[in-house]
Amino acid sequence: MGDMMLSIYGEAERHRREQERKREEQRQQYNAEVDRSLVLVNCAADYEIACRIRTYVSVMEKAHSNQDLSARASWARAKADWYDPTVAKEDELLGRREHEKSQESKGPQHKGYRW
Repeated sequence: MGDMMLSIYGEAERHRREQERKREEQRQQYNAEVDRSLVLVNCAADYEIACRIRTYVSVMEKAHSNQDLSARASWARAKADWYDPTVAKEDELLGRREHEKSQESKGPQHKGYRW
């Protein structure tokens, strides 16, 4: 009878550990899926910003066709290319945009001064 109790206890413990392992595996898969989804949303947001900048530049050029906006338009289109994850242009001053990060954490942001 004692061996049977040890066997039942051992089986129950093995089952408990297996269930715990499965829960941990599911938790890791869930968290990985959340991370991938957030990267997708962050990249899509950057792409949307780039599209909005390009549209804005085109509208401004049409609205002010009597003015030479080529320098400003060129600068703005370069910023759109920096925002756009499909282009991912590196900016001379701002560097490479980390499209996968949240909007709050990737800037651009002013740099602080140390006194």
